[in-house]
Amino acid sequence: MSGALRESGDAEVREALQRALSETRGAPAEIAELTRRPFAYETSFAIDELDVRLAGGERLALVVKDVGAAGLSAEAAATKPADTLDPDREISVYRDLLDSRRLGTPRFHGAVADPGQNRRWIFLERVEGEVLTDVGEIGGWCEAAAWAARLSGAVAGDSDTLLHRDAEWHRRWVDAAVSALGGDPLAARLRERRAQLVERLCALPSAFVHGELYPANVLVAREGGSTRIAPVDWELAGTGPYALDLAALLSGWNRDDREAMCRSFHQSLPRTTPFGELLAAVELCELSLALQWIGWSPGWVAPEAQRRDWSGEASRLLGAVLP
Repeated sequence: MSGALRESGDAEVREALQRALSETRGAPAEIAELTRRPFAYETSFAIDELDVRLAGGERLALVVKDVGAAGLSAEAAATKPADTLDPDREISVYRDLLDSRRLGTPRFHGAVADPGQNRRWIFLERVEGEVLTDVGEIGGWCEAAAWAARLSGAVAGDSDTLLHRDAEWHRRWVDAAVSALGGDPLAARLRERRAQLVERLCALPSAFVHGELYPANVLVAREGGSTRIAPVDWELAGTGPYALDLAALLSGWNRDDREAMCRSFHQSLPRTTPFGELLAAVELCELSLALQWIGWSPGWVAPEAQRRDWSGEASRLLGAVLP
């Protein structure tokens, strides 16, 4: 019997969900009805939608995500750095760090981890909302920026599975970008400024970060006049510069809208930080992310939603942060 979600029948998914719910709730859970279908959006990992009715009549709208190696798409498996892949990270983040914080993230309904069957499935609330990419008004983006600021004060990065964006992490991505750039003049500038850049990044206050808070990973649900910001895909969650998630949200916006998002983030920070310092931190974090995109994997092309002239961005930002 394979643990891969795509190769598993509905009966196997039902049994796994029943186990997960029983463990999470601390009482036996019996599933009376389960309907399963492929998730509407393409992701790096296999995901199905589940409509569930429990024996007592309670209904659940869920997704099941295969966060193990068996659930990873062939393209993602070929491009994601092996040491960033930890199938227990996302499970741990939802279960141990997010679920009790009332942050609006999808509710954790349990997980099954059977390494012998190559099965690591996580069951989450299915949030019905728009992807932030499709939200046209700047207000929704400002709310997402404010949410990113609150995250750093609400969650302590204390899980053994988290990624830590320390000096070694930053040096790694500078070196990866230099290698990918080859004879580009930017490579020589990065080699020359490597130590200064890493020092500047490490000097920024550290916080718990999503790590990939790009608009495609943020759901926005509106109901009764309130807005719920529900980021998903916590595969690279960990610690890092406090403005990293804000930097991921900002790409592509004009100056006035960027400033509005930065002010929303600044007003929601749990610490007192001069606004000018935040803007400088954002530029450093944008440069860090640009170098990561450049050096991610040889021959790899970013998804269309994240496709930019990253070398041009990195060159501009390097000149701004280390003139």
